[in-house]
Amino acid sequence: MMQNWLSKLLLCGAVSCGGVIALNGQALSAPSITVTNVPQDAAVPPNFRGNPIAFFDDFSWRSFIALVWPVLKGQRGVPDPSGSMADSTSPRVFETFKSDWEVFQPNGNAPAAWDVFSPVNPGNVPNLSFGDVELASFSKFGNLGQAGGSIGKLVGPLVAQNGTYLRFLTAFNKTEFEQILDRKLFLQANLTNMVFNFGALDVKSAWMEMTNVSHPERYYTRQAYVLDLVTGTCTLKTMGLVGLHIVQKTPSRPQWIWSTFEQIDNVPPSSGVPMALNDGTGTPMPPSNPIHFPPPAAPPAPFNVTRVMPTNPSTQATNKKYQDALRGANSVWQFYQLVMTQWPVPQPPATTNVIPSQPGTANFTFPGLGATSSFANAALETFDQSNVRFGCMACHNATKDNSDFVWSLSFNAFPQPILGNVFTTALGAPQNNLFFAPKRTTNTSIERLKNMLQNLADESSIK
Repeated sequence: MMQNWLSKLLLCGAVSCGGVIALNGQALSAPSITVTNVPQDAAVPPNFRGNPIAFFDDFSWRSFIALVWPVLKGQRGVPDPSGSMADSTSPRVFETFKSDWEVFQPNGNAPAAWDVFSPVNPGNVPNLSFGDVELASFSKFGNLGQAGGSIGKLVGPLVAQNGTYLRFLTAFNKTEFEQILDRKLFLQANLTNMVFNFGALDVKSAWMEMTNVSHPERYYTRQAYVLDLVTGTCTLKTMGLVGLHIVQKTPSRPQWIWSTFEQIDNVPPSSGVPMALNDGTGTPMPPSNPIHFPPPAAPPAPFNVTRVMPTNPSTQATNKKYQDALRGANSVWQFYQLVMTQWPVPQPPATTNVIPSQPGTANFTFPGLGATSSFANAALETFDQSNVRFGCMACHNATKDNSDFVWSLSFNAFPQPILGNVFTTALGAPQNNLFFAPKRTTNTSIERLKNMLQNLADESSIK
C-alpha cells in the first residue's frame, strides 16, 4: 500500500516555469543567498497532497548555503554576518564542525570540548587551530574508503582522473557533538537506545587534490593537511571539494533528512570541461571497485565513474534556480548541484510528521522501491547507485537502535568492533572481509548490516 502511494507520488512532480517552482499551484520562495543558519525543517505546506520533492530540495539547498557560508572567525559552526558567497578563501561553516578523528580519539579518550582543538591528531600536525582542516585518520587508510554495499567487504578508494586518491571526512555540528560528549557515545558500551536531539547534523565531504585539474576556478578549494600514506605524516596540499553529504534530524523527520551535493564536473553529462572522475571516452564503469583494502600507497590507474540513475527533473529545476542566483552573486558554488534529497514518508501519507518508530527502509522513504531517479552520490557512493536498498537511509537503518542511524558511532566508538581492522593491516596482507576477524566487542548494528547485505546478495543471485 505504501509503495503504491509512492508510485503515484512520482507522477505528481514539480512544474518549473521561468525558474519558479510550483507544486499544485503553490510556489516556493526565491532562493536565499544570504547569511543564515541551517533551516530547522523542510517547509512543506500543511495538508499538501502532491510530491513535496521541491520543498525538500529547497530545504537541502538552503542547508547547503548555510553550511558553505564563510564562518565567523573564532566561532566554530557560526556563519559570519559580514561574509559573502563571493568569498572563495575564508573557511566555511561546515569545515569547522568537529571532525571524526577529533571525536574518536585513541584508546577511547574523551574528545576535547567544542572550541578546543585536540593536540592529538593522526598526522601529528603541531598547533592545529581554528579553520584548519586535516584530511587524515588514526587508521592509516581510514579516510579513503567509501561506504559500500558489497557483502562483507570494505569498498576500495576512488582514484580521480588526475591520478590521486579522493579523501573523505565526516564531521558533527555542535548539537550532535555535545550529545556525543555528554553521553560518552565515543564508547561502544554506551551505544544503546540512542536518540539524538532535533537539530543534530553531520556532514561527509569528499576532496580531490587539485594537481593537473584543468579548471580549478570551478571548484571550492582550500589548503588542507593531507596524510601521506608512506610516511604517515601530513603535508599541506590544495584540495578541491567534489562532494558533500548533509544529514539533519528534524522535528517532522526523526529518521533525518538526507541531502547530497556534487561538483558539476565530476561525471557525465559533461558541461564541456574535463571531468574529475571520468575521462570522457565512454569507457563504462566497472561493476565493482577493482581496488581493495589495503590500497597501494601509490594510486593505481583511474577508472571511469558514471551516474547510473539520472537526477530527478524537479531537482534539476531547483538546481538551476539556485545556480542562477549563485552565478549572479559571482560565487564558485554555482558549479555545485544537488543530486538527491531522501526523506522518510509519513504513514499513512495523509499525515504530516513521521513517527519516531518508523523504519528507514526504502519502502518507507522517498524515492522508494523502484526508484527512477538518483539516490546516491557518484563521488561518495560510486558502486551503490543501482539498488535503492543500498541507499543512504536503508543502510543506516541497520544502526537505528544503537546509534540513531549514525554509523560513525557504531564503527568508530571504542573499542572498535573489528579486531585487526583492515585499515591497519600490513601492506601485502589484505584482509578484505569486514566480518572475518574476531570482534573486540558485540555490536548488533553491524550484525544487522551484515544480514541485510547478505539478504540483498541472495536476492541478486536468484535474479
